[in-house]
Order: sequence, then structure tokens, then C-alpha cells
Amino acid sequence: MVGAGSILTSFLLCGLFVLFVGAGVLALLPDRALRQAAYWRAEMLAALWGGIGVLAIVGAALRVEGGVSWCPVFGLDGPALPMLVLLAFTGGMISQGRRDMACVLTGLAFLALSPLVFGLLAGTALVMLADRGRQGVCLPVAVIPACIPADSPLSPLLLCLMVLLLGWGVSSQKGPEAMLPAGIGLFLFGRLLAEVGILAPVQQTLLLLSGGAVALGGCVQALRAPYAARVASGLASAGFGALVVLLTLALGTSLEGMEQFRTATLLGAGAPFLAMLALLWLCRGETAPDGPFFSPRSLVTELPAGRVLVGVAVLMLSGLPPLGGFSVLWCLLTAGELAAVSAQPVQALCTIMVLVGASVLMVLGLLGLLRVTLAALERQKMQVMQADAMPEGYGLLLLPAGLALAAAAVVGVLPGGWLALMDHLFVGTAPRDFSWRTLLSVWFVDTSISFTPLFCVLALLVCVAAAVAVGRVLGLYPFRHPQAVRAEWQEAGPVVAHGGAVMAAPKADPVLLWTMLLVFLGMEKQKPASWPVVEKTAAGGRYIRSVLFRTVAWCEAQGMVLILLFLGAGLVWGLFANK
Repeated sequence: MVGAGSILTSFLLCGLFVLFVGAGVLALLPDRALRQAAYWRAEMLAALWGGIGVLAIVGAALRVEGGVSWCPVFGLDGPALPMLVLLAFTGGMISQGRRDMACVLTGLAFLALSPLVFGLLAGTALVMLADRGRQGVCLPVAVIPACIPADSPLSPLLLCLMVLLLGWGVSSQKGPEAMLPAGIGLFLFGRLLAEVGILAPVQQTLLLLSGGAVALGGCVQALRAPYAARVASGLASAGFGALVVLLTLALGTSLEGMEQFRTATLLGAGAPFLAMLALLWLCRGETAPDGPFFSPRSLVTELPAGRVLVGVAVLMLSGLPPLGGFSVLWCLLTAGELAAVSAQPVQALCTIMVLVGASVLMVLGLLGLLRVTLAALERQKMQVMQADAMPEGYGLLLLPAGLALAAAAVVGVLPGGWLALMDHLFVGTAPRDFSWRTLLSVWFVDTSISFTPLFCVLALLVCVAAAVAVGRVLGLYPFRHPQAVRAEWQEAGPVVAHGGAVMAAPKADPVLLWTMLLVFLGMEKQKPASWPVVEKTAAGGRYIRSVLFRTVAWCEAQGMVLILLFLGAGLVWGLFANK
């Protein structure tokens, strides 16, 4: 660990200050001031945020902490650098303007050593993110817990208010900036809980209910919102509420599985966080009140690669093995088992109720993800087809989502390295140092239990290869192969050309969920009796039935002979068994 006042600390702090100032100035300058460089504004901002991310990763890996004498207000403490790693991905996706400036102020707030400076910077950032007048008044109230003593009786109540307000702020955004209130909340919530320590049962219940209410509200928004951007922000709010619940169980209770809950929170701030950023980027945009689910010129509807990236992001957030969300689920199940076994009956019952509620919220979140997936697969056209072509380089807008998903995949495959990098994000019982032996595994400090996602990848590949091999050898396929649809000119029919006129596509009625699932599985207009598996199973059943009937008929005809044979066998067995 590099202490305070060292050359490396000064270099990192100066570098971060210069990059933050550069990003803030570049975000606010008008195009006429940049002249010909205005075309490259997004690329320059991405480069600055990339430099911030690199410096934060270096500092977090080397455990750099402390400050310098020439800047007593800002410094590097435990959670600051890990949060800057996550902030760098968020800032790289946000375009210029007040939202990018809010990201810069959030980064400076993470570096603030004074609670008052943190409150001023974070509150200003929340005001910039507010999209309605009342939010501009209410959201800054969320940073009040940073300015009061942690042992104050009002601190837990203000923490509950902070969670509710920041959950509201996350759910109201329409792009990657939704992760800024979530990052501020996790940073402040984890730091204050580490100072307070174990809470009273009533205070624990209030914090758990606050996180659960935010998660439930986000899930309801994801199920009811008519637009993709609102659905994605609802899912982000649900994830923020779930992390608040995990942090409360990890730092504010005396359960046996506190380290497991903390590990689950660290993993939840990894691959799921990055996948959610990618989903928010792909679903961002403004939509008219009666417009389509995805905004016009959306990356999902215009580009096939956009639909692929949406599918990858949904899979990473779904909790299916071996992706990043499954590691969080595995840690949660392990922590719940340890907490329920070693706790008192009442406390164990409450823990089980919390886990059941978390599972219900997870199912609701999966339904929201399924809604986005089905809408992306539906590929509905606009009511009036666009006559102009997509601008040149439009596909490059998929690059931020691709980079975020690639980073999420790396974090999901190398969870041990991520845990060692982010170990100081939330306080723990013992340091988790980097080790090549545990690079591929999710492991805990206090137990020998571990989980290796790469083994799940290998197991799934073996299962898929075995299923394909069996299907090839035996000719067993679950459904019939779809017939290819030929073009009109291949059917020898006349093709009518309409010149340069733009035809209005018919407005499609909303497709029912069951019908969309049938189309997705290739089972449309098919009956179960026509499936090859059902046909072969029925034929095998008829053959076994005929063999059984013939066997029974033969036994009835040879009944006396069989009785004599069984009697002889029983007599011989009785004679030799007694000896």
C-alpha cells in the first residue's frame, strides 16, 4: 500500500484533476469555440474518461491512499478510486452538456475529503440530472447524511430518505446518466454504514424496506413503462435498491454471512453494472407519447448488431450461469444459507423472508428484461418508413455498448481479479489481496467455499456439444426446420414497382406474449402432435405397449410351467441360503 504524501499519490491526484478539468471544459464549450475540433468532441471526451479510468485502476490496484499538503480538500481514500473506475465507464458514454458536467462533479465529489465539499459537489450534480422542477429541489436533500455525524439518531432515517430520493432520481433518467445517482448512493451509503457499524433491528428493518421499495418501484416501472428508455431506467433503479439491501445485510447486521453479502455487493457493482450501462445506452432516446417502444433511429431497431448486443446485455443481467449475474446469485444463496443456519430462530426467519422477497423482485426484473428482449426481436417498423438512409458511421455508436459488454465479460470470467481491485469499495473484515491462484474464482476471506465461472462455461460447452452430437447421429431435433421463404420474383409472378414513392407500412396490432414466444421458438402454426420428438415418443410407446401385451399373453399361456420353475428356484435358493 502506498501511503500519503508519496510521489505516486501526487501524480495520481494531479492527473485526475487535470483530466476532470479537461472533461468539464470540453463538455461545456460551444461548438463555435472548438471550430473544426467540434466534430471530434465525443472522441476527445471518451479519451479523457479513458485516462481517468486507467489512473483509477492503477491507484486501486496499488492501494494508493492519502492526500498531499498542497491540496488539503481532495485526496485518495479507500472507496474513491474503485468508484472512479465505475464512473469512467459512465462518463465515457455520456455526451457533452450538463449531464457530462454532472459526471465530472460526481468524480470530484468522490475525491473530496470534506463532507461539506462532497455534499456541495454531489448535490450540484444531482440538480443537473433533475429533469423536473420538484426533482431539482428534492434530490439535493439526499446528500444531507454526509453532513451530519454518523452516530446521530437521525442518520438512519436520513439514509432511508436518501435511498428513496436517489432511487427516484435513477428511475427518472433516460440514458447512461441513470447510474450517476446510483453511484453517489452506493458511495455514501457504504461509507456511512461502515462508520455506524451494527444497526438496531428497527433501523435495519427501515433500511431493508427502503431498498426493497426502491427495487419494487423499479420493477413495476420496467413492467408498465411504454418506452424502452423508461424500462431500462426502471431496471437500473431495481438494481440500485437490491444493492442497498445487500449492503445493509453486509455492513449493518450481525449475521454470519456478512462477508458473503459484501462479496455479492462487490460483484453486483461489476459485470451487472457494466451490462446495465450498455442496456441504458442502447435503449436511450426520447419517444413521443404515442410513439413506438424504441425511439426513432434507435440502435436496436436500425442495426442487427444492436439487437445482438441487447440480447447479450439481457443475458448478463438475467442471472443465468456462467454470466456475471449468476455469481451474485450464488453469493446471495451462500450467504443466506450461512445466515439462516447460524442465526436465532426469529432472525433466521426474517433472513429467509428477505431472501424470498429478493427472489420475487428478481423474477419481476426478469420479466422486465424479457419485455425488452421480445420488443427487440419483434423488429417492428415505423408507421411511415424512413426514406433517407442512415448517416455514415452510425454503426460506430454501438462501440460504447460493445466495450462495456466486453469489460463485463472479462469481469465475469475473472471475478477474483475484480474482487481484489474493488476490495476497498466497502469495508471488510480482512483485506482481499490479488493472487493468480484465485484470479478465476469467487472466494471469501472467512471460508474455503469458492466458485469458478469458467468451469460452468466448459460444462455448458460440453453439454451443447453432446446434444449436437446426439442430434446429428440419431437425427433427433426438437422442432421441424422452417421452410425458407422465397422472394416474389422467384415465384414467377409479376412484380409491381411503385417508382420512388414511399409506402406506408401497415400498423401492426400488438402481438400477444404467448404468440411472440411461439414465433421466437419456431413453433408458430404447429401442433404438438407434429413435432418429431412427440411422434417418435408416441411410436416408442406403442412399440413398448405391444411388447408388454405379447409378454403377458405368453405368461398366461405358460402359467403352469412358470409356477413350477419359480417353485424349483425357490426350493434350491432356500436349501443353499441356509448353509
